[in-house]
Amino acid sequence: MTTTRRTLLATGAGLSGLALAGCLSTGGGESGGGSGESGAASSGGGDDGPLEGSVKFWTINLRKNFQAYFDQLIADFEDQNPEVTVEWVDVPGQEMQTKYLAALTTGDVPDAVNVDSKNLGQLATTFADIEGIFSEEELAVYQPGLVDGLRVQGTLYGIPWYNSGTLVGVWRKSTMDEVGFDPSSPPQSWEEALDLADEVHEATGVYGTNTDPSMRRLQAMGVEFVNEDLTEATFATEDAANLVSRFQESYAGGGIAPGASALDAQEPQTVANGQIAFQADMGPGQITTLQNDAPDAYADIYVTTSPRDQNGNDQMTGQHSMAVPAQSENPAAGAAFIKFMTSAEAQLAFCELVPIFPSAKETLEAPLFTEEAGDDPAEQARRIVVENFPNAVDTTVQLPPGIPDQIRQDFIMAMKETMRSGDDPAPVLETQQAAWQEQLDSAQDAG
Repeated sequence: MTTTRRTLLATGAGLSGLALAGCLSTGGGESGGGSGESGAASSGGGDDGPLEGSVKFWTINLRKNFQAYFDQLIADFEDQNPEVTVEWVDVPGQEMQTKYLAALTTGDVPDAVNVDSKNLGQLATTFADIEGIFSEEELAVYQPGLVDGLRVQGTLYGIPWYNSGTLVGVWRKSTMDEVGFDPSSPPQSWEEALDLADEVHEATGVYGTNTDPSMRRLQAMGVEFVNEDLTEATFATEDAANLVSRFQESYAGGGIAPGASALDAQEPQTVANGQIAFQADMGPGQITTLQNDAPDAYADIYVTTSPRDQNGNDQMTGQHSMAVPAQSENPAAGAAFIKFMTSAEAQLAFCELVPIFPSAKETLEAPLFTEEAGDDPAEQARRIVVENFPNAVDTTVQLPPGIPDQIRQDFIMAMKETMRSGDDPAPVLETQQAAWQEQLDSAQDAG
């Protein structure tokens, strides 16, 4: 049976024990595998000879549900490269960074390692420059907005692999119909979304939404957090303060629900319980959760595009990538395996097992993604993501090595509290920027 979007969603798609249908033959060409039958790396800095030796390959939390897929992937690669043996290690997500740093100390480092974009910057200097391994033609296989999201201080350190898709808007019909909402013309910006939230609350008494001035939303509204060199924090501006004030206005007036300021992210007002009218930036996976956990709410939603950034891009909250450690003992074979596993064909096989989205442009041309979507909200969400994927961008604010993710979390908490308190956001932004700058200066001194 050919896997389609409809059958994938109907099965729940995250089930373990699903075998990879058929063998992969991603030897090269447009699919983005290695060059020629051997799958060897063919770009600057690579070794054009036959591949040999072992490839230590690390993933994050994938063995439990997808061992059959990876066993077949590895077997196919080894068939094409008989002198290579792939050693697969799957690491719990919370242990990945600690285990990887320990490996650097002992010298027993992987040759191909899975890293999420949020942690890429902290580890960047331990990875090889991808543009010394992949040619321009090989990089052109992937969505450019996802490639660019893996650059740190101008250097590309990762290859895009899989992601949960760009965000979509979810609107409760029973409330939005009261204000004449047209799902074919949703808000295109966050300013428009906040205006609509205020209008909904005024007209119906229902809280409009449960948003806050997060980094991603402020980015979409034009705020730059760091300069291109990652040496200067730049977000404490008058424009940024005015944007935070706009969120404060909606929060105070009921356009934004009171629970949106909860510091534990457990917002009590949601689409699922019917206490807000819409969520303008929901992940496609959350829609499947809504379908399973709150079927009545699921039956009462429109799905549309999400507000875009000022460049018209669709935002993605992060992605999984693959990197080649600079200390790898077999970088040519590690790079060739990454090309193989991120090829269009290999990504399609992975996407047939779980509702994720690929980084390879060609994968989106398969029937799984191109068949006509039905009226079901989950199918509509998938259609919207696929249609707009060429505009996808990873919104992760990259930070240089040595800077903890905690400064991002501190910013989010400060903005939630500022929205709740109604305090002047300018000094709060200045305090946050000073904290960021201290970390950036320390990173430069350490470098």
